[in-house]
This record gives sequence, structure tokens and C-alpha cells, in this order.
Amino acid sequence: MPPGGLWARVREARLVRVLLLYLAASWLVLQVVSLLQDRLQLPEWLTPVAVALLLVGLVVVLATAWVQARPATRTKAEEVPAAWEVDLGGLLRSLAKRRLPHLTWARAILGGVVAFSLLFGASGIYLYLKGRGAAISIVEEATAAPGPGIAVLPFRVVGPGLELWREGMVDLLSTNLDGAVGLRKIDPRAIVSRWRSAFGEGAEASDPQAALGVARAAAASYALLGSAVALAGEVRLTAEVYDVATGKLQGTALVEGSPDSVFALVNRLSIEVLRAGLAREPAQLPQLELSRVTTTSLPALKAYLAGQQQYRRNRWTEAIPHYMRAVEADSTFALALYGLGRAYGWLEGPSQRMVEYGQRAARLGHRLPERERLLLRGTTELDQGRTSGVQTFEELTSRYPDDVEGWHQLGEILYHHGDNGLYPRDGFRNAFRRALEMDPNFGPSYIHLIDDAFLREDSSEARELIERYRGVDPTGPWPIGYQLAYALAWGDSAARSAAIAAVDTAAPDVLEGARFPFFRGPSAFAEQLMLVSRRLLAPRHAVEHRQSGQWGMMMAAVRQGRLREARAVLSAFPGGELFSVTASRLYIVWHLAGYNDTIAARRAAGVLGADPQPWDRFLLAAFAAAEPRSAEVEEQIRALEADAERSRLEKDSVGAADRRAFAQAARGYAALRGGDRREAVRRLKEAHPRLPGTGPLLIRASIHELLRYELGKLLFELGDFQEAARYFRSLEVYSYNFSAAHTTPVEFFLGEVYQALGDLEEAKLHYGRFVHSWENCDPELRPWWERGRQALARLTRETATR
Repeated sequence: MPPGGLWARVREARLVRVLLLYLAASWLVLQVVSLLQDRLQLPEWLTPVAVALLLVGLVVVLATAWVQARPATRTKAEEVPAAWEVDLGGLLRSLAKRRLPHLTWARAILGGVVAFSLLFGASGIYLYLKGRGAAISIVEEATAAPGPGIAVLPFRVVGPGLELWREGMVDLLSTNLDGAVGLRKIDPRAIVSRWRSAFGEGAEASDPQAALGVARAAAASYALLGSAVALAGEVRLTAEVYDVATGKLQGTALVEGSPDSVFALVNRLSIEVLRAGLAREPAQLPQLELSRVTTTSLPALKAYLAGQQQYRRNRWTEAIPHYMRAVEADSTFALALYGLGRAYGWLEGPSQRMVEYGQRAARLGHRLPERERLLLRGTTELDQGRTSGVQTFEELTSRYPDDVEGWHQLGEILYHHGDNGLYPRDGFRNAFRRALEMDPNFGPSYIHLIDDAFLREDSSEARELIERYRGVDPTGPWPIGYQLAYALAWGDSAARSAAIAAVDTAAPDVLEGARFPFFRGPSAFAEQLMLVSRRLLAPRHAVEHRQSGQWGMMMAAVRQGRLREARAVLSAFPGGELFSVTASRLYIVWHLAGYNDTIAARRAAGVLGADPQPWDRFLLAAFAAAEPRSAEVEEQIRALEADAERSRLEKDSVGAADRRAFAQAARGYAALRGGDRREAVRRLKEAHPRLPGTGPLLIRASIHELLRYELGKLLFELGDFQEAARYFRSLEVYSYNFSAAHTTPVEFFLGEVYQALGDLEEAKLHYGRFVHSWENCDPELRPWWERGRQALARLTRETATR
């Protein structure tokens, strides 16, 4: 030991400084590991292994510092390498002789590089193998035919207190049997709906063969007919299993027990049903546990089944108290939470309560069967406005082709967000029609088909759908409202006059139904939208209905190019500071869309800059790029990227991805305003599909539309007319855009596109819509309108001489 002892040698080796430098370097390495793990979705074990390697490296580095403080120049056998020399030959000779190689800084660094290279290589191989296995699994699942369907038909009930189990057994046995020995449940909604249509509400089938007709219409392979009979304080459950194709009885099952032991009774009956000819071998019989996928609380189960009965009949208001009691009895009842969220969704649209209960159900999704997990995952993606939900619902309907709500939700996501992914329009129509084929009484599936018929100005289809919808719900406010809308749009003078008189005294819910197809319809119906919206402004109506009327008036004004009127309507809205922020967002979107009002946009930017959300930062960056103020553009982009990093560190991967997408969109928009068209197209195409589609008052959907609008114009300028047409046509359907900024201008650009493609008749159609809609536009928009009018007149002359 040198003079001064151990501490002198420590100081001489500078171990404290080496330790601090190594710890700083290790922190940087772990940050890189975390970033790569998040971005590339590397395995979870990567970080712990990296920490272990760094601990080993710490020992090596401290030992190297100790040795290099007083390096020898020669061992007994050979010279030692210098401090920054690798001497690979000497290193290999030492290892071959099983001796510890001489420690040098170069060898320590090389060892660390090799170790981490092997670590990341192993992670990549693991990811590849895992992805390959998942891909094979997905292909196998996608190509596998759905299993034989079993239709559990409504039970015959005898005795007091058993009425709930008439339909309740359809839900419970279907849930228990789904997936057992390869069986696939036929959606209880479809079964109960067909039963009611065939035999009436609460009625019995005249004989088993008549009942089998319901299962046959639902394309089931097997049908289960059963009964629940009260016997001296107990209940007897019987079931008969039929082969639907032949009509022959396959077998019977019977269980008895206390009505309070319903979970055990259903489990036992399910097993006996499988034994009755559905399971070939005893070893195939599964372990069934109904409470695992539902609840252990009998009061919660009964409340849930009562809610399901109301939900199947489109009685959302009546279903909610039942679901609420189920959730109060068991706060972990995922199916009840899901039903509660969807019921609020039908009543209130994309409301806070819908999202809250949906999120609570999603957190408990691991308790659900696969079919319900897919439905819940897709619904969460729908609520978040993510087009990934399209693939989820396509997977669901592929595996379970009789799932009514799965088909309906596929239609919902394609209708509201399909344009963000440039999906063909026929997709949502086919999905809604498929849902109605299985359950003609499912009212919500009529709504967007009717809206679509109004959008396409197809009066005959609109009339047929409205009549069918009224047959399902004759006294419902929405079917009545749709009938009024039809009369206002296509009725003769007498019918139109009667409809105008009716809206003067109609209830607000009826007026909402009458407003809806115009609110989501073409600019040709702007006057009808204005008429119904004015009636909603009556002081006797609640504030939410008056706001709805003001939204309608604003939309009508924007579609007609009357932005001054739209701003006046918007400024009169109730709502205080919160609404001031929403209005400010709209002012900037309108300005960016070409309705130039720099003063209003600058004032709006001041409001948003006080407490900007991610979508606000995009709007502020885009407005700054339009001015142009490049330093402010960079400031907003850097803030988005910093927010993304904070979200990542907080394990909020969704928030991080959203903020990165907004930052990329802002860079694309800045490139557009800077004249770099190809760079703008590249960045905007990359960012657009990653942006979320919902937000406060759905303003983020307006950003989606702004990007598609700009991409359409850029592609047109670059000569890619077919691709430009795809983006412009995606803006024809009004879905969740509250800005209405692009609905009419896109008709002008579609006229230009089809003229360039040589389709003059299609060009005339779109120019004509534009000219008609903006006939009374604001003076500052008249030059644009005049260009459209002249183009239409020129094409009309050209086609007339052919």
C-alpha cells in the first residue's frame, strides 16, 4: 500500500470523479434505452438487463481506473497495452489462457459497446420472432371459419318472480356457451328481436319447429329451447338442444336448485347442454364460471339483465337506472359499465359520462370474453376518434359475423372517422345494413343511413328508411323529426306548409331530429337547416337546445359563404370563457381555410395562447406560418415535442403520440406555407392518420379536415389529380366537423379536379353545387364565387356543342 494508505490510492485513481462521470453516462444510456423501448416497442426486460450491464460496467470501470492510476509496463510474460490501446491479439491470448486481461480504458469501452450491441440485437430478434408468431396467429384466426352458431331462444317461464329470466337466460347461457367446444353464440339482440317480430312481445312459440324458424333465420347451427319453472321454493331449468338444419332433438338437460344460486345453476345447465350431444368427448368439457365474466353479485346481475332488456328495445333512458344499480352493487362489473356508457352515448352523443364509463369498463376488460373485449377495445378507439378501431371491428365481425352491435359500431366508426383514413363510403352503409338485417328493430342503425340518404339527396331511400324507423319507434321524437325533415326537403307545397307549421310548436327533441339530417347534410339544405335551428332558439327551450339551434344557424351561414353572419351568431352564444376558447379555435380554422379575417384570427390566437392545449399549439403554429412568423412556429413545435417527452416519461404513450403527430403536422403546414410542396405532402401524409379525431367540441376533427383539404390542393397543384380527388371527396360528408369551413369550397376544387381529368359532367355537378351554395356569399368571397360561375358557364357551353 502506498504512503497515505487506501484513500491516497483512491485520490490518485480519481475514483470519485470516474464514478460521477460513469453515473452521468449511465443516466444518458438509460434515457436512450427508455426512448427506444417506447418508440420501437421493445420488450419489457430490456431496461432491467441494461441496468444489470451498467452495474457490471461500473465494477469494470472502477477497476480500470485503479489499475491505470499506476499502470505496469510489462507482466512476467509480455508487455501490457497502453491506457487507450485495445491490443486485440493480447486480449484473445489472455482469454485463451483463462487469465484476466489487463484493464485499459479502450478495452472497457469496447466491452460496453459489445455488451449493449448484443442486448439490442437480442431485443430485435425477440421482437421479430414475437411479431412473426403474432402475424401467423392473426392470419390463422382471420382465415379460420367461424364456429357453429348456437341460438339460445327466450325461455318459457312459469311461476312468480321468474319473468326476468325469459330473456335473462338468453344472455347468461349465450355468454357461458360462447367459445365452449368451438361454439359461437348468436347475438342475443338479434335473437330477441327476431322472436318479438315472429311471436310478439313476451309471447311463446306455438311449437318447437316454429321456434326453430327464428334460429334458422339467424343462420344458427344449433338452437336451445328452455324453460324455468318455480317449484316449492326452488327453480327447475330445462333445456332442449336441436340441430337447426334437420330439426331433430340432439339432447336434453335439466338442473334444479335455489333461485339465489343462479350462477351455479347456469354453469351446471351449460355443462349438461354441452353433454347433450355438442361435446364429442368428455375431455372437451370446459370449466365454466359465469361469475368470472359477469359478477358475483346476484342483485347486480338482475339489474344488469333488466338493463339489457331495455337496451335491446332502444330505451336508453329506461336502461340507465338498471345499469346504474348494477354498478352500485358491483363497481367491477365490466359489462354493466359498458352498457351504461353506451346508453349515455345514445342519449347524449360523445359526452363525458359516455367516455368515463367506457374507460372504467376498458380497465376491467381482462375479465371479459374475447368477443366483448374486442367490442370494448373498438368502442374505446371509436370514442377516441382513432381509425385503428376500423381494424378492430372488422376483426370482431369476421370472427363473430352475427354480432349486431359489432356491425353497428363498425358503421359508426366508418361514418364518423372513416374519411380520416380515406375509407370508401360504401363501408359504413354496408355495416349498418348488415346490422339491420340481423335486427330490423335496432333503431340507431337507421339514423346515419337516413342522414346519408339526405346527403345524397336520395328522396326515395330516405322515405323508405324513415318509414321503417317509425315502425320500430312510432312515437319516438327522432323518427317524427325525420319525417318533418323529409317534408321540408321533398314534400309538395301542402306537406311543406304543414311541416313548417308543425316545427313552430314541436317539442325540442323532435326539432333536434328534424335538424339532424340537415346539420349533417349537403349545402343544398342550408335554408331548411336555418329554419329548424331558429325554432330551437325559442326561450321556452332549455339552454342545450338553444345552443344546438345556434350551432345549426352558424353551420348554415358558413356553408353559404356568409361568414359575417356566422361570426355574429357565434358571438351571441352562451357559455362564458369556455365557449370563448371554442370560438377562437373556429376563427383560426376559418381563417386558415381561406375565409380571411386577420384581426379576428389574431385576437383568437391571443385567447388560445393563454393556456394552449396540443391542438391549440398546432393552430397557433399554423397561423404563425400563414403570417409568416417562423420563430413562433418553431416555438410552438418545440413546446409540442417537449410535452410529448413529458407524456412519455409519465407513461402516457397515447398522449405522447398525439403531441408528436401535432408537431409533425405543424412542420408540414409550415412547409406548405413556405412553398415546399413535396415536403409538405410528405409530412402532412405522415401526420394526418396519427392525429386523434375527437376533442373539446370536436375541434380536432376540424384539424383533420383542414389537413385533408390542404393535401387535396397540394396534390392538385402537383398534378396528381386522382389522389387529389380522394382527399377532396373525403370532405363531402359532414361527420364531426364543427367548423363547416370546407364543405362548400371543396365543391369548387372537385370541379377543377374533374375538369382536369376530363370528366366534364362531374365537374359541372360540383361547380353547380358551389355556385348554388354561395349565391349570396359575403362580398369578399364574390371573386371566388365568380370563378366558379364562369367555369360552370364555360363547361355548360362546351358540353352543349358536343
